[in-house]
Amino acid sequence: MAIAVLAVFLSYLVVLKYTVHENFHRTRLSMTSFFFFIVITLSLSFWQYAAHTLPYTIPAFVAGIALGYLVGVRGAEERLKQEGREHYREHFAHVHVRGLSDVTWWSVINFYTIMGALILINLVGFSTVLVPSETLGIGTSVVGALLLGSIAPYLLHLWMLRR
Repeated sequence: MAIAVLAVFLSYLVVLKYTVHENFHRTRLSMTSFFFFIVITLSLSFWQYAAHTLPYTIPAFVAGIALGYLVGVRGAEERLKQEGREHYREHFAHVHVRGLSDVTWWSVINFYTIMGALILINLVGFSTVLVPSETLGIGTSVVGALLLGSIAPYLLHLWMLRR
Protein backbone atom coordinates (compact mmCIF):
# COMPACT_ATOMS: atom_id res chain seq x y z
CA MET A 1 0.00 0.00 0.00
CA ALA A 2 2.86 2.39 0.81
CA ILE A 3 4.29 1.80 -2.68
CA ALA A 4 0.90 2.70 -4.20
CA VAL A 5 0.79 5.91 -2.15
CA LEU A 6 4.32 6.74 -3.33
CA ALA A 7 3.25 6.17 -6.96
CA VAL A 8 0.24 8.48 -6.51
CA PHE A 9 2.42 11.11 -4.82
CA LEU A 10 5.04 11.04 -7.58
CA SER A 11 2.34 11.14 -10.27
CA TYR A 12 0.78 14.14 -8.55
CA LEU A 13 4.15 15.93 -8.57
CA VAL A 14 4.50 15.32 -12.31
CA VAL A 15 0.98 16.65 -12.92
CA LEU A 16 1.80 19.74 -10.83
CA LYS A 17 4.95 20.34 -12.86
CA TYR A 18 2.96 20.63 -16.08
CA THR A 19 -0.26 22.23 -14.85
CA VAL A 20 0.82 24.83 -12.28
CA HIS A 21 3.16 27.27 -13.96
CA GLU A 22 3.90 29.66 -11.09
CA ASN A 23 6.87 28.34 -9.12
CA PHE A 24 5.62 29.53 -5.73
CA HIS A 25 2.21 27.87 -6.04
CA ARG A 26 3.66 24.66 -7.45
CA THR A 27 6.30 24.36 -4.73
CA ARG A 28 3.80 25.19 -1.99
CA LEU A 29 1.44 22.49 -3.30
CA SER A 30 4.34 20.04 -3.59
CA MET A 31 5.47 20.70 -0.02
CA THR A 32 1.93 20.34 1.28
CA SER A 33 1.42 17.08 -0.58
CA PHE A 34 4.76 15.86 0.75
CA PHE A 35 3.57 16.62 4.28
CA PHE A 36 0.47 14.50 3.72
CA PHE A 37 2.53 11.80 2.00
CA ILE A 38 4.65 11.49 5.17
CA VAL A 39 1.53 11.31 7.36
CA ILE A 40 -0.05 8.62 5.17
CA THR A 41 3.19 6.62 4.86
CA LEU A 42 3.79 6.65 8.61
CA SER A 43 0.16 5.73 9.27
CA LEU A 44 0.24 2.82 6.81
CA SER A 45 3.63 1.58 7.96
CA PHE A 46 3.10 1.75 11.70
CA TRP A 47 -0.68 1.56 12.28
CA GLN A 48 -0.20 -1.49 14.52
CA TYR A 49 1.91 0.60 16.91
CA ALA A 50 -0.37 3.64 16.95
CA ALA A 51 -1.41 3.36 20.60
CA HIS A 52 2.17 2.74 21.69
CA THR A 53 3.57 5.73 19.79
CA LEU A 54 1.25 8.44 21.13
CA PRO A 55 3.14 9.08 24.41
CA TYR A 56 6.24 9.76 22.31
CA THR A 57 4.91 11.25 19.09
CA ILE A 58 2.64 13.87 20.63
CA PRO A 59 5.47 15.56 22.58
CA ALA A 60 7.77 15.20 19.54
CA PHE A 61 5.15 16.84 17.32
CA VAL A 62 4.66 19.71 19.81
CA ALA A 63 8.44 20.18 20.12
CA GLY A 64 8.64 20.18 16.32
CA ILE A 65 5.97 22.87 16.11
CA ALA A 66 7.89 25.03 18.59
CA LEU A 67 11.15 24.56 16.67
CA GLY A 68 9.42 25.08 13.35
CA TYR A 69 7.95 28.35 14.49
CA LEU A 70 10.93 29.68 16.42
CA VAL A 71 13.48 28.81 13.75
CA GLY A 72 11.57 28.18 10.52
CA VAL A 73 8.90 30.83 10.45
CA ARG A 74 11.09 33.49 12.00
CA GLY A 75 13.84 32.71 9.48
CA ALA A 76 11.33 32.86 6.63
CA GLU A 77 9.95 36.17 7.85
CA GLU A 78 13.49 37.58 8.13
CA ARG A 79 14.24 36.44 4.60
CA LEU A 80 10.97 37.93 3.36
CA LYS A 81 11.86 41.31 4.89
CA GLN A 82 15.42 41.17 3.60
CA GLU A 83 14.71 40.06 0.01
CA GLY A 84 11.24 41.43 -0.64
CA ARG A 85 8.04 39.57 -1.43
CA GLU A 86 8.60 38.93 -5.15
CA HIS A 87 12.14 37.60 -4.77
CA TYR A 88 11.08 35.52 -1.77
CA ARG A 89 8.15 33.98 -3.63
CA GLU A 90 10.42 32.99 -6.51
CA HIS A 91 13.32 31.60 -4.43
CA PHE A 92 11.90 30.57 -1.05
CA ALA A 93 12.60 26.85 -1.51
CA HIS A 94 16.09 27.12 -3.00
CA VAL A 95 19.07 25.80 -1.06
CA HIS A 96 22.25 27.67 -1.94
CA VAL A 97 25.72 26.47 -0.93
CA ARG A 98 26.67 30.04 -0.01
CA GLY A 99 23.64 30.21 2.29
CA LEU A 100 24.76 27.05 4.07
CA SER A 101 28.34 28.24 4.44
CA ASP A 102 27.15 31.65 5.65
CA VAL A 103 24.65 29.87 7.90
CA THR A 104 21.62 31.85 6.81
CA TRP A 105 18.58 30.49 8.60
CA TRP A 106 16.51 29.90 5.50
CA SER A 107 19.16 27.78 3.79
CA VAL A 108 19.64 25.69 6.93
CA ILE A 109 15.86 25.24 7.24
CA ASN A 110 15.40 24.15 3.63
CA PHE A 111 18.39 21.80 3.88
CA TYR A 112 17.06 20.37 7.16
CA THR A 113 13.64 19.70 5.64
CA ILE A 114 15.07 17.91 2.62
CA MET A 115 17.56 15.88 4.66
CA GLY A 116 15.02 15.11 7.38
CA ALA A 117 12.58 13.76 4.82
CA LEU A 118 15.25 11.61 3.18
CA ILE A 119 16.34 10.23 6.54
CA LEU A 120 12.73 9.52 7.46
CA ILE A 121 12.06 7.66 4.20
CA ASN A 122 15.13 5.50 4.83
CA LEU A 123 14.10 4.88 8.45
CA VAL A 124 10.65 3.74 7.32
CA GLY A 125 12.21 1.27 4.89
CA PHE A 126 14.72 0.09 7.48
CA SER A 127 12.18 -0.38 10.26
CA THR A 128 9.50 -2.04 8.11
CA VAL A 129 11.50 -4.13 5.65
CA LEU A 130 15.06 -4.78 6.85
CA VAL A 131 14.64 -4.97 10.62
CA PRO A 132 10.92 -4.88 11.45
CA SER A 133 10.43 -4.22 15.16
CA GLU A 134 8.09 -2.28 17.38
CA THR A 135 10.94 -0.30 18.93
CA LEU A 136 12.23 0.87 15.55
CA GLY A 137 8.67 1.58 14.44
CA ILE A 138 8.08 3.79 17.47
CA GLY A 139 11.45 5.52 16.98
CA THR A 140 10.71 6.18 13.32
CA SER A 141 7.28 7.52 14.24
CA VAL A 142 8.88 9.91 16.74
CA VAL A 143 11.33 11.18 14.10
CA GLY A 144 8.40 11.58 11.70
CA ALA A 145 6.31 13.45 14.26
CA LEU A 146 9.20 15.82 15.00
CA LEU A 147 9.74 16.44 11.27
CA LEU A 148 6.03 16.96 10.61
CA GLY A 149 5.72 19.29 13.59
CA SER A 150 8.65 21.38 12.41
CA ILE A 151 7.27 21.61 8.85
CA ALA A 152 3.68 22.49 9.84
CA PRO A 153 4.28 26.13 10.95
CA TYR A 154 6.35 26.81 7.82
CA LEU A 155 3.58 25.43 5.59
CA LEU A 156 1.06 27.56 7.44
CA HIS A 157 3.32 30.56 6.84
CA LEU A 158 3.45 29.78 3.11
CA TRP A 159 -0.32 29.38 2.84
CA MET A 160 -0.92 32.66 4.72
CA LEU A 161 1.48 34.59 2.48
CA ARG A 162 -0.43 36.98 0.24
CA ARG A 163 0.65 38.44 -3.07
